[in-house]
Amino acid sequence: AAMTSSGDGKISADLQKLELLDTKQLEHLVGFTFQTLTSGRLPEEQLAAFAAEHNIKPKVLKETLKGLLFFLSESLRKNMSAETVTEELTKLGVDAGKSESIGAMWKTTFTKLAQTMKEKTLKVNELVDLQWKFGVTASTDSLKQVNTCFLQLKFIINTGNKTEEHLMEMTLPQFYKFLQQMEQAQRVCESYS
Repeated sequence: AAMTSSGDGKISADLQKLELLDTKQLEHLVGFTFQTLTSGRLPEEQLAAFAAEHNIKPKVLKETLKGLLFFLSESLRKNMSAETVTEELTKLGVDAGKSESIGAMWKTTFTKLAQTMKEKTLKVNELVDLQWKFGVTASTDSLKQVNTCFLQLKFIINTGNKTEEHLMEMTLPQFYKFLQQMEQAQRVCESYS
């Protein structure tokens, strides 16, 4: 579950800028990160005010936040424990004391973050509508396919910020196989309900 890899140079450099912050500032910045993870938006105005109040260059603050945001979102995705978060931050060059502080904040916030992310995930790519058409092939280059039945499905999906239509066409044998798999999925879902 280690996060360190060859692409971590930029992240490591961004995270090492945490050394510029005192404990209170670190808590605020980690709070901004958690807020961004739950809302999906950077708190631009709060960041600008924080940078001005603590005399930190906005660019440096934003880079540090982005590194921390990437690290913590990956930690959330990988379901990391507070201890693992602390270890990984230390491996990336963050001071042990700051790593432990972030790990402690992670421990108290992880459950809420995981629940929020789960709810967001369920809302993305939500099936809004399903339409279908049944047809018979009237003419084609292949004589074998003339007078064969097909089913056309149109999935209307909410991607979070818009709806998209996805078309799928199946022969009758393909549709029956698809239907059989959906019935199996229904039984599994019902067994967990």
